[in-house]
Amino acid sequence: MRDRWGKKAFQAAAATTILILGGLTLFLFQEGLPTLWKSPYEGVTYAVHPQNPLPHLSPEAVQALVRGETTWTALGGPEAPVVPVYLANLDRYVSAHAPAPLFKHILDSLATLPGVLFALPPSLLPARTKPIDVPWNGWKALFASARWSPTYEPIPSVGVWSLLIGSLWVSAIGLLVVVPLGIAMAVYVVEFLPKKLYYAIKMLWEVLAGLPSVVVGFWGLMVLVPWIQKIFHLEDGETALTAGILLGWMTLPLMASLVEEALQAIPPLLIESSYGLGATQWQTILRLKLPYIMPSIFTATLLSAGRILGETMVVLIVSGNAPLLSWSPLMPVRTLPATLAAELGEAPVGSYHYHVLFFLGIILFLITVSLNALAYVIQPKTRSA
Repeated sequence: MRDRWGKKAFQAAAATTILILGGLTLFLFQEGLPTLWKSPYEGVTYAVHPQNPLPHLSPEAVQALVRGETTWTALGGPEAPVVPVYLANLDRYVSAHAPAPLFKHILDSLATLPGVLFALPPSLLPARTKPIDVPWNGWKALFASARWSPTYEPIPSVGVWSLLIGSLWVSAIGLLVVVPLGIAMAVYVVEFLPKKLYYAIKMLWEVLAGLPSVVVGFWGLMVLVPWIQKIFHLEDGETALTAGILLGWMTLPLMASLVEEALQAIPPLLIESSYGLGATQWQTILRLKLPYIMPSIFTATLLSAGRILGETMVVLIVSGNAPLLSWSPLMPVRTLPATLAAELGEAPVGSYHYHVLFFLGIILFLITVSLNALAYVIQPKTRSA
């Protein structure tokens, strides 16, 4: 009876875990996929002067006009200065507390300007204007641009490449730190560490693994950031290099533990055979042990990459948190998890900003699942070797 109820309890726990994971995945895709077909300017109509010959504008053209990066003439429009009018800059022309007749009169006056560009709700749009089409392509907006400004009006910029490159920089630097150090730590523990110190070192690993990331981040902000700034003569030491070094150090217990377990699992007969053939300890380590556990090292590297990629607080604190396309590790960056942590609490539920943040979650989810799946595929090779 006890065995049967115990088996049912374990089955229920497994089923609950699968259901929760499936529900989280479904919710993530349900909230993120509307990014691909939903328009960020629903409820807003774009309009120009009736004599403006342009029938439509691309989102990039609207952004360039509003930012002053192009002119109507360059797009085939009238020879007139651009006058953008949208909700976020209405107070430039009329006070929000102005009487309704005055409010309407000013908007009607703006509609007479040949270079005006309206982006307003239909209820505020002057009657004597010509609506124009501004088509939105979610795929193009996400993957054909590196500019990240999801709350910019009248049209947001949601290019993810700056965030992806930032995540890549931090992960690559972190792996350059954790892989050689993790292997070295594991080799030292297995081959050279006195047995009486083994459990003390393992305890230190557990302490390091359990340190709150915010504590590590503050330590990096006060110690590592000034050091990086001084060494490389930078204006600010909050860079991808700083975040990568810290994350690599934080991931050392995971990498070292996995490699150490693989070293401990090598059949003793192989090691004895190596020594019997006259190999030294270093020759056995470099020519037998490390090549033998290479699939496990690769698996540990992938799992460490997933750990680094998913870290949030350290990156928020020491990376500069700037969504810029950075081609140097000495520049500030922002990663996918840091963007989610920084902006999700401020995004109104159901807004385009809200959906695009969940789409970033989908990208992060797929990358993490791919790394873990690849690690799972590689691991059986170690057991069968």
